[in-house]
Amino acid sequence: MTRSHGLTLIELMVALAVFAVLGLLSYRALAQIGEHRQRIGVELARWREIGRGMLRIETDLLQVVTPVAQPETDPPPALELHHLPDLGLELRLLVADGTRGKVARVAYRFDHGRLEWVRWPGRLAQGNPAIDPLIDQLAAVRWRFLFNGRKLDAWPPDNAQTTLLPQAVELELELADAGTVTRLIPMR
Repeated sequence: MTRSHGLTLIELMVALAVFAVLGLLSYRALAQIGEHRQRIGVELARWREIGRGMLRIETDLLQVVTPVAQPETDPPPALELHHLPDLGLELRLLVADGTRGKVARVAYRFDHGRLEWVRWPGRLAQGNPAIDPLIDQLAAVRWRFLFNGRKLDAWPPDNAQTTLLPQAVELELELADAGTVTRLIPMR
């Protein structure tokens, strides 16, 4: 009897089952790679947002200028921390605006889980400011000021001149999704 040179039905079914299993495993692996890539992209965008926000704050803190008193008036503080009703903390700065060669008032406001960058057109916090979001998904924002070897939770210190600046500002961001980030920014 002569044997035919082909595959039996059982051999063909085994080969198809092996290819089906390999195809399923490949599909699952590719799907997981896509999910991980998307999650990493979201995390990277989040950390970029935090980095850009910290850089914006550091840039403004390094440009804080000491105000000049006008005759018979007190100068506005160069740096002050406000506790705003219904909003939370707002750090106000008097900064040199290099593009216009003037002095402008800016602030960083923590409002309902978001840190915002607030800018007024002049040196006083008057009128309608421009407000841009900096960092979202925050549980808390804390500002501390290093002055004469001490950490202070308020600025300016009690009975201090408004022209004084701290040696450094510590910014602590409590992220709702990733713990706490602390940045120490030297002022001098």
